Amino acid sequence: MTDSMNDLERKFLQLKKCIHVENSAPVFDMQNPVNFIVNLQPDLEISRGMFLPNPLLPGTFRAHPVTIRALKKDIMVGGFEFDDLEDIHICGSCKHKLDRQFWHFCPFCEANLPEKS
Repeated sequence: MTDSMNDLERKFLQLKKCIHVENSAPVFDMQNPVNFIVNLQPDLEISRGMFLPNPLLPGTFRAHPVTIRALKKDIMVGGFEFDDLEDIHICGSCKHKLDRQFWHFCPFCEANLPEKS
């Protein structure tokens, strides 16, 4: 894989290689991906690292502005089958447990996250 490939492209290639052991069929349907758009509204009253549904606007979530800024904008979402993509990191500053695949920096304390665990 090249250095110019972004994190999302790397994960996509990793998923394409997954096959069922018993029948060698692909695990994921990569031909029909579904795109989701999540609407986030900044709200200083929400704790950092948290997302709360906005009861006045269905499909919209409220989050602290730092949380919104820390969140990667293009991420892959799925069920339990995506657990293999976890990249758990304990923030060296605030000790919160983070999955680095979702964050540019720690949403709780704004500390930088290492490139690789």
